[in-house]
Amino acid sequence: MAVETLEFRATSSWFERLRTGNPWHWALLVLMALLVGLPAVFLVLGSLSQTQVPTDISLSALNFDNYLDVWFDPVTYGLFYNTFIYVFGATAVGISLAATLAWLVERTDCPGKIWIYAGVPMTLAMPGMLQAMAWVLLLSPRIGFLNTFLVDELGILPGPINIYSLGGMIFVEGLRLVPTAFLMLVPLMRSMDPSLEEAAAMSGAGPSSTLRKVTMRLLLPGIVAIVIYQFITALEVFEVPGILGMPADLFVFSTKIYQIHHSATVLPEYGKANALAMIYLVVAVVATIAYSRVIVHQERYTIVTGKGYRPRTQPLGFWRWPAVALVVLFLLFSILLPLLVFIYVSLLPFVQAPSLEAFQNLTLQHYLNLGDDPFLIQAIWNTIVLIVLTSTGTVVLAFLVSLVVVRSKFIGRRFLDQLAFMPHAIPGIVLGLAFLWVYLQGANFGFDIFGSIWSICIAFIVSYIAYGTRAMNAAILQIHKDLEEAAHVSGAPHWRTMWRVFYPLMLPTFVGVWVWVMLHVVRSASLPLILYEGPENQVLAVIIWNMWDEGEMQAVGAIGVLMIVLLLLITVAVRSFAFGSSRHIQTAQGH
Repeated sequence: MAVETLEFRATSSWFERLRTGNPWHWALLVLMALLVGLPAVFLVLGSLSQTQVPTDISLSALNFDNYLDVWFDPVTYGLFYNTFIYVFGATAVGISLAATLAWLVERTDCPGKIWIYAGVPMTLAMPGMLQAMAWVLLLSPRIGFLNTFLVDELGILPGPINIYSLGGMIFVEGLRLVPTAFLMLVPLMRSMDPSLEEAAAMSGAGPSSTLRKVTMRLLLPGIVAIVIYQFITALEVFEVPGILGMPADLFVFSTKIYQIHHSATVLPEYGKANALAMIYLVVAVVATIAYSRVIVHQERYTIVTGKGYRPRTQPLGFWRWPAVALVVLFLLFSILLPLLVFIYVSLLPFVQAPSLEAFQNLTLQHYLNLGDDPFLIQAIWNTIVLIVLTSTGTVVLAFLVSLVVVRSKFIGRRFLDQLAFMPHAIPGIVLGLAFLWVYLQGANFGFDIFGSIWSICIAFIVSYIAYGTRAMNAAILQIHKDLEEAAHVSGAPHWRTMWRVFYPLMLPTFVGVWVWVMLHVVRSASLPLILYEGPENQVLAVIIWNMWDEGEMQAVGAIGVLMIVLLLLITVAVRSFAFGSSRHIQTAQGH
């Protein structure tokens, strides 16, 4: 009888949640299903279609010919090789550098640690596309400034260092991965209980043995999660292999899809591009699932205790100044040298190697000419509008999704959370291709937004919703329900509770997500390159790409300098805001 009563209660509870579900919960679920599901469906249908123009898909003409053509094409196996070497190499370089820098900051007596902690994240202000362009100007076999110096001054054979190579792509992308990995590794190393390392030292283990057998093994689960995350990040990047690989016919999956889509000699083979994108997508999904599973099971390796402790710092001795030199080199290669290169190129009447004559002919004319380019002005305005719409839309949608997932008893909340996380597994170039099919099909039903700024905005919101919901979920979980209940008991309606309780406490997260999305909207070129159609929805990343492709390097340099300086100022402001918020919270907790 008791069992039947429990079953009845469970059943009635299930039906009660289903029946009393707020209508806007269901509306949000349907919206997310459309935003995420429709592109995936049309991506699959497009890969099975033989149509030359993706405006009409005949269900009777679907077949697997595109997959057969792609799978049996030797070029595909070359793409697998290039992509694997590039992604594996870039991840190894990025994680190794980030782990070394995080270890120097948290576990050693390295001089200037506060400057390292502040300086490494500043490199996020350098977009990957501009970073790759700067290294082309430095190490191009034909015009690279460093190569020219090696040839003219040292008499070395022409083009001793070739940036147009897998090694060059790995080097630049590895530098680009460091700041994010550094920010993820610092908390891991800061929260380790040093008593385990001290026990190993008391047992006679040397510093290197303790590092290898104790520290690294304790950090292994967290490092594995970060490696998989960075692997996914490198896999979906288009800008670096696009700038450094495509000129040398060195393709990875993302650049090959772009080449098929932007074929100038024949009509693009959209079906093959989709079939290739599906292979690319499967690899990204598998990596994302592995990342999710590692994150779920990290509690098995918990290394932080409830006891108070201070991390034990290891003296570097002789290696203190080589460690400082490593940090300086990283900052030099990541942001200082590229910025100096762009400043120099932007002041030249024509591109030439540094010399006394070149410095005597510097001019500000390229900066003055920027205001006379109507396409550039339109692209800047489009970028500003895109930033406001995308960042605000992502924050609002992510907050609503997380509020339902964390605070409600809606029956579909877990499925809603999974839908929000799914875009994390979809690379930008693939998502752009998927939305291209959606927009072109939607034109048949009166939903014709292709060629407008909204077409890019919606795709960007879907792309960044995964990050937004992860940040919002964590922030809402930290707000105890007692605060809401106290507001309700005091007679406050829902909107006042949201405004007076949730908004002040969530403000740092709102600002953080908004700025994170803004930085990525400005930096990303893969998705806009697929979806833009003329100056009406051309954004800054697209016009920089096109200018570079047309050889307007001085104009790219001028735009690049202004963009990097602006992003640096924004990054500094955000970090100051974050530190200020942390101090404010700590003070409030103390009171």
